[in-house]
Amino acid sequence: MGQLRSTGMSPYSFLGLALFMALVAVTYAHLPIPAADLPTQCNSIERCCMPTPYKGKPAYNFEYKKFKKFNVRRPAHLLTKKEITRLEKAYTLMRALPDSDPRSLLNQMKLHCLYCDNALYYPGQQYPLEVHNGWFFLPWHRMFMYWHERILQKLLKDDTFTLPFWAWDNSMDVKPVPNEMPAPYARKGSSLYDEARNNCSFPPFLVDLDTAGGGCTTKTPDFIRIQNDRLQYTQLVVGATTPSLFFGLPYYFGDYGGKGSGTFEDQPHGTVHAWLGRQDAPILGPQYHPYDDMGNFGRAAFDPIFYPHHTNVDRIWCLWTHIPGGKRTHPTHPAFLNTQFTFYDENANLVKHNVSQALDTDLLGYKFESYPTPWMTNGVQAGRENSIPLCNPLSKKATESLISSTPKQRSTQVLLADPITFKVARPKKSKGTEVLEISGIHIPNKTAQAHWKVYLFYPNVSFLTGAACPEFAGTFNWIPHVGQVAYNPDRVWRMGVGPKLLQMGKDYVKSIVVTVVQTGFPLQALTFDSAKIIYDNSPEVEL
Repeated sequence: MGQLRSTGMSPYSFLGLALFMALVAVTYAHLPIPAADLPTQCNSIERCCMPTPYKGKPAYNFEYKKFKKFNVRRPAHLLTKKEITRLEKAYTLMRALPDSDPRSLLNQMKLHCLYCDNALYYPGQQYPLEVHNGWFFLPWHRMFMYWHERILQKLLKDDTFTLPFWAWDNSMDVKPVPNEMPAPYARKGSSLYDEARNNCSFPPFLVDLDTAGGGCTTKTPDFIRIQNDRLQYTQLVVGATTPSLFFGLPYYFGDYGGKGSGTFEDQPHGTVHAWLGRQDAPILGPQYHPYDDMGNFGRAAFDPIFYPHHTNVDRIWCLWTHIPGGKRTHPTHPAFLNTQFTFYDENANLVKHNVSQALDTDLLGYKFESYPTPWMTNGVQAGRENSIPLCNPLSKKATESLISSTPKQRSTQVLLADPITFKVARPKKSKGTEVLEISGIHIPNKTAQAHWKVYLFYPNVSFLTGAACPEFAGTFNWIPHVGQVAYNPDRVWRMGVGPKLLQMGKDYVKSIVVTVVQTGFPLQALTFDSAKIIYDNSPEVEL
């Protein structure tokens, strides 16, 4: 202790100063992302860079636009003939813009690719920007839809035009069918058509929100409707009651990739992309890859259906904030609120848009037409959400016996073709939402996809079990893409397990039994270091 005394400080004040300095260092590291200097800060091996040289005015800071009444975004399958004609004209005009115009459809594709395929490198930063697998996924895409809509309004000379939303989340058996591909987008010869789509994504096929890689399915329409509602109830209602679960984990300036996506980003959002992508797209030309257009970050926004897909994502975000239970608000950390992204406005000028300015659609001047959402009540009558029979019904005695006979999680367990099952102790109840966290996720081949599903108290599952069972608790998806940093070693998977146990009538247990089954191909020898239960108090605490 002599060295400490020689400083004139007590051991305790020295430790206090060290702790303070450590906190300062952490706070300093948790910085917001500054507005990108477009088009120069681009190092894209996928050729995502925007036109150079820039010919517009100096970049300006976004301010809310004055409006007399809200624009209303309508369901794509309910558009009138007049509205369809206007929509097709808008994309005809956008497609006709020269490649030198950042507002063209090609450059809208490139702008999405630029932000979503790790093509932006900031001076002094080792890693490129990542807007996926973390809390920026939702606000960035809302801004992208906002400016895309304003560009189309400018081309049409009609500021009442709005992007429609594709109500793929609605699985009701009605005509026209809401979760079929909307008819205007499926018609050959239309400016809304794209040939690089899965053949089984066109009507009369229903969107399958539980597919691992698109393609055709043998599932019946009735089964898909039930499955879709239950999957969304798990992913959006009981499994995502806090900002960190819904939005994803924090991402700070200079981070090494995203730390973990929100439940919504992976599924159902990502599943719709995968379902639409054309597996044999390379037959269309050398510029295509398997699963283009919608199935890959680089070309997804070239397909006009990208936009009603993401306006529906935006709509579901709005709906999520009004679901009872939990803390359904946005992250409040300054690094989230003060991040800026750069876009091109309707006049092809650069504009810097704060995340904090994208959190209230009322201020942005648009609303969504009301449309039914049966998934909010698990596809059944309100008040009977938890009445669906378990696929693996167990008495209290059988449940305790299963817990007793199940081994604890071990880092040596390998998830391959066969599921792995383990138990996780529940800590003493605390403030916040009870969350299952799997960390130290090891993927041998990080250039290949990896997918798994998690079930509670259901050891006898297979990759065919699916999401219709109440025991289904969530999904993990690793989808590598060109330009991406290899893999964030700190990435975790989280799922709100407390509300799920209440749904299953098993909140009394002292440990949970977890089964993980790999659902993607090729199969990989997956392992993870730890599985534990934590309590999520977001947005009050930093995770």
